Amino acid sequence: MERYIVVYAICKNEEKFARRWMESMSEADEVVVLDTGSEDGTPELLRALGARVWEEKIEPWRFDAARNRSLELVPEQADLCVCTDLDEVFCPGWRRALEEGWSPEYAQVRYPYVWSFLPDGESAEYRMYRDDGVTTEYEKKEHWKTLQIHHS
Repeated sequence: MERYIVVYAICKNEEKFARRWMESMSEADEVVVLDTGSEDGTPELLRALGARVWEEKIEPWRFDAARNRSLELVPEQADLCVCTDLDEVFCPGWRRALEEGWSPEYAQVRYPYVWSFLPDGESAEYRMYRDDGVTTEYEKKEHWKTLQIHHS
């Protein structure tokens, strides 16, 4: 079953990553970005590349407040939403992996964050993140599904 997938992010002064990031996120149905004060043209470039961009300063700055605000911008019709940063890139096929691995009983999906690759393309180092931001080794949790959606 095809689902409506939205990628959302926050950014500030990340013009140098915008084009590569948007190409990587092209498998999404929609891309939503909250820009928190760029002065390098990031919002304009993202809009030109097809993202829906809001500009809003979060003061006093709190990362969690910015992430929560960006999530509020995800449209109601989204079946699944994926949060990422502009300096991260998903490998081709991430959407297929997400759709094939998703089941309605899951509350959250997580994936290995690959920090570096070996010459043969295999991941040299990766970490798993829990929803509380703690780095952990893989742990089997009810309502969690780990997919092989790698950053590069």
